[in-house]
Amino acid sequence: LSFNMSNPKCAVCEKTVYPLEKIPAADKHYHKWCFKCEECKVTLNLQTFKAAEGKVWCFTHTPVNRSSTSADSVSVTKAVNAPKKVAEGLATAQKGTGEKPTQG
Repeated sequence: LSFNMSNPKCAVCEKTVYPLEKIPAADKHYHKWCFKCEECKVTLNLQTFKAAEGKVWCFTHTPVNRSSTSADSVSVTKAVNAPKKVAEGLATAQKGTGEKPTQG
């Protein structure tokens, strides 16, 4: 009978992470001191991190997927091609009484 009791490796430094120093996040394990934003290197915790692109980030530097509102997306195309609501009768609105003005 064989049990694999090995501790996981840190996703940053690749050294062994022991239970008291382990932060499990984004399907990986980190040392407390290695758990930092990919961009600004601020130390993170489980309340202050976001996972994206297989890395951890602070809220400020989390990458944003901008392709979700591309100009050729279905929702944008539908909105652009939607029937336009016609302003009712603005161009033909009568001004005044309709009689020719008289002087005198």
